[in-house]
Amino acid sequence: MSNLRKILIFLMTVLMLLCSGCENDPKNGSIPDKSNTETAGTLETNSDSSEKDPKLPPKPPQNKHSSDKDETEKMRKMKVKVYYPDESGLRLVGVNREIEVNDTDKNKYKAAVKAVMTPPKEKNLTKVVSGDSSLIDVDVKDGTALVNLSKSIKIGFVGGSTGEELLIGSVVNTLTEFKEVNAVKFLIDGQEVETLSGHMDLSEPIKRMDNLMKN
Repeated sequence: MSNLRKILIFLMTVLMLLCSGCENDPKNGSIPDKSNTETAGTLETNSDSSEKDPKLPPKPPQNKHSSDKDETEKMRKMKVKVYYPDESGLRLVGVNREIEVNDTDKNKYKAAVKAVMTPPKEKNLTKVVSGDSSLIDVDVKDGTALVNLSKSIKIGFVGGSTGEELLIGSVVNTLTEFKEVNAVKFLIDGQEVETLSGHMDLSEPIKRMDNLMKN
């Protein structure tokens, strides 16, 4: 009985080992543990859904040139009539000029005066000043254009009474081409002045000077 008992114990041990091997065999049809895989998949899904959440507004595309493009698109061409003295230096002649302006009215007034101060390309016309460097700013308030010039225009001016009248008249007649401008007031470095070179009274706004127009 002792030997038989040992044999039975041995057989039972072998049987238990075989059963244990069957449970770990992938061919036995048992379902593998997917807990770790499912957890990882859930994390990936949550990550993707957070990035693609339809409730969140889409980020606008970054374009470093967009501001430059917008600024360029604001500029436009505009035709104005600019007045220059004729070659005799006695009358003003109006010619059409194309200036580049933006959407602000202030810019177009300043551009128009700069055109006056730019030497004309026509041979029968002459310049009123040496350049536009003396112009500081132009603003319009209640129908009056305030033309702010630097003191350099006063120091370097040698045109006499006729030259002063033509200089003032060219600016005044050019700005009064704008229907909203009725008169022009001249300033030097932001301060009111009585005259430019002692010949014309500039203490009050100057209205359009049609007497200087060439017939």
